[in-house]
Amino acid sequence: MELSETQKLAQALVRIRSVTPDDNGCQALLADRLKQSGFTCMTIEDSGTVNLLALHGRGRPFAMFLGHTDVVPEGELSQWAHDPYSGEIVKLDGEDCLFGRGSADMKGGDAAAVTALCAYVASHPRHPGTVGLLVTSNEEGDAKGGVPYVAEYLKAHDLVPDWCLIPEPSSVNVFGDEIKNGRRGDCNVTVTVHGIQGHVAVPESCDNAFHHAARLVCAMLDTPIDQGSDYFPPTSFQVSNVHCGTGADNVVPGSCVMRCNFRYNDLQNYAKLKDHFEGMAKKLGIRCDFKWDHEGLPFLTKEGRLLDVMRECVTRVMGAAPKFTTSGGTSDGRFIAPLGAQCIEFGPVTASIHSANEHVTLRSLDQMKQIYELALGMLMTRE
Repeated sequence: MELSETQKLAQALVRIRSVTPDDNGCQALLADRLKQSGFTCMTIEDSGTVNLLALHGRGRPFAMFLGHTDVVPEGELSQWAHDPYSGEIVKLDGEDCLFGRGSADMKGGDAAAVTALCAYVASHPRHPGTVGLLVTSNEEGDAKGGVPYVAEYLKAHDLVPDWCLIPEPSSVNVFGDEIKNGRRGDCNVTVTVHGIQGHVAVPESCDNAFHHAARLVCAMLDTPIDQGSDYFPPTSFQVSNVHCGTGADNVVPGSCVMRCNFRYNDLQNYAKLKDHFEGMAKKLGIRCDFKWDHEGLPFLTKEGRLLDVMRECVTRVMGAAPKFTTSGGTSDGRFIAPLGAQCIEFGPVTASIHSANEHVTLRSLDQMKQIYELALGMLMTRE
């Protein structure tokens, strides 16, 4: 099977194992392709994270793609039908697909962005303003040394984009059905629930920490902090990890440590979340310690040229208008939007991301490239 330029580049990226924060040569591959088209490429490193910033042109307007080359671990290899880094082309549900870790999240999107940029500057060598790409090797992790670090560089060098296109997976049922024009904020907290360790046969001398943790979780689920806003779904509360007990069957645990996550909307902020959760524990009389980590604010592009252009481009290529939503996870857009940029996420179907047998259809890779190239032309040249 003869692959397109976008498909070949995506396949080459998938074949590189680049688990956070190890880029392992992905960005060099992208830079080589961009340099061939006249882009100026620079590497910005900090705290073990490597970032690639590639620019073509100068001044405004400035349209920038934002991506990442890191992937989550492959997990249990026995769950994969093929080697997760083989980049094999397989037929799934009648569609030819690129198979492997990162194919959908988000090396396929990176490839589409790069080939769209190269095609655009080839057709418009003297285009107005600046077009570019920023990719990081630490999006799936804590982002230390990643986009938050580069955002300071962008501010200092007057390189804040007007429009930020993020090729993250955004589609739900079929490619092109949804564009994310915002994302919820992200906040994590480690909760240590205290009790009294003892023998399971003498409950009167014990105080089971896990029982208290369960009461606290149930109360949080039964008393949601909100019902959603005009633009966002309800704030969600999830327990992601629990560590409790000694491993012995006859010992009541004296402590229980939970890692909890809030994905919160524009009705909330860090202080409100803290007051709600800690207040619930106090109301129930549960002794707890809390250690909070605020990962990112919610962001939202309510209107603007980027939304109008992307709606038109997706409709033209796919034959149906996309829906703008804010559901799902978050992205590094949370670090660029506060700079004043209009931000959207548009990319592959999300169903297989972070799972075994991750894949993306070959057809959607070319459609992505076509939509991105069309969007660049409209953003940069049409009033």
